[in-house]
Amino acid sequence: MTHTLISFLGKAREGGKYQTANYDFEGQIKITQFFGLGLREVIQPQQLIILGTRGSMWDVFYEKFADSEQQEEHWIALSESATSNQVTQDQLNACAGDLTEKLGLVCILQLIPYGVNEQEQTEILKIMANDIQKGDQVSLDLTHGLRHLPMLGLLSAMYLQTAKQVIITGIYYGALELTENQKTPVMRLDGLLKIADWIGALHGFDKTGDIAHFSELLKQEGMVPETAYLLKEAAFHEGTLSITNARKPLRDFAKQTSGQLPGIAELFSDSLNERISWKDQNSIYLRQREKSLFYLQQGDYVRASALGYEAVITHHLKKNNPSADMENYEVRDEVRKTIETQLSKVDVTAYKLLRNIRNSLAHANRPNKGEIQSILSDEALLQKKLMELFKQLLPEN
Repeated sequence: MTHTLISFLGKAREGGKYQTANYDFEGQIKITQFFGLGLREVIQPQQLIILGTRGSMWDVFYEKFADSEQQEEHWIALSESATSNQVTQDQLNACAGDLTEKLGLVCILQLIPYGVNEQEQTEILKIMANDIQKGDQVSLDLTHGLRHLPMLGLLSAMYLQTAKQVIITGIYYGALELTENQKTPVMRLDGLLKIADWIGALHGFDKTGDIAHFSELLKQEGMVPETAYLLKEAAFHEGTLSITNARKPLRDFAKQTSGQLPGIAELFSDSLNERISWKDQNSIYLRQREKSLFYLQQGDYVRASALGYEAVITHHLKKNNPSADMENYEVRDEVRKTIETQLSKVDVTAYKLLRNIRNSLAHANRPNKGEIQSILSDEALLQKKLMELFKQLLPEN
């Protein structure tokens, strides 16, 4: 597992170079023009990747290392090329070997496009990932470079986490504009990735209904593991369509947290509470109905049809025998045997269609009825038909 520091290099400012600053790494001061070099001394990576455009100040960066005749030639060539925005990858490769020897770690100097359009922005992300292996550790320096590159740097961190399961150990920014008493503070921007993780978790829940991922995120924010685990327990029961069993851990979670979440998770308290608000619905039937409609909306037709069918049974049982145990298998099975004799002709037809759709989806086999085959061959038709059946068979109360 390699620890890599990725740093950006921008164009020369007025005066031809960056301002030297006293970067304050939690009391450890590093005096340098280039924040990435000071950061390298602090975090001691095994590999340094510097990214810049054809017009970045490669010559200024390399100048302090050019102490031989050959290196002087490399510096002169860089200086001429940087002035005219003509630096080549071959020139950078020649200098990278010198830096590797002098700094004592693998150095990679890499040209990137300016990122003026979507194609170039995508290319930058690909270049950043080229020398990173699956499972590596990566630190990012977003201090220098063109003004829009830090945003791409953050996106690259998200991309590397997802595409290569990279561990982002830190995102750093030397805030020169906040210099005070000749000390420049160093900011850690890792929290932005945590926010991105929460946004991803919310998006994933809205697509799948799986609440388990929030459990791990809450533990990372310092929540007691036993409390965070309640969401994972609820997700398990929802996954097995045991909506009643899923309700209890959600209610316990709400009680133990009082609706408030720790750390960054506080930003998402309202969003999470809204998504588990169905726990407050006392009617088993209405909980089943609400979740079946949710799964249908998300395109989870197996769970939607299965839970919708069970909601029909529960509604019929509630209507005709309200004192019965709504979750008793024998009681529910008896309803299945007799329900067709008690429904109207129109509702019987709808009930049979819903049952056949559920059976075909649950058993993953080709239905032997032409109508079912037709419905299951077209997603839009399946969604439309299930919605029609739910409206007919699952009243709002």
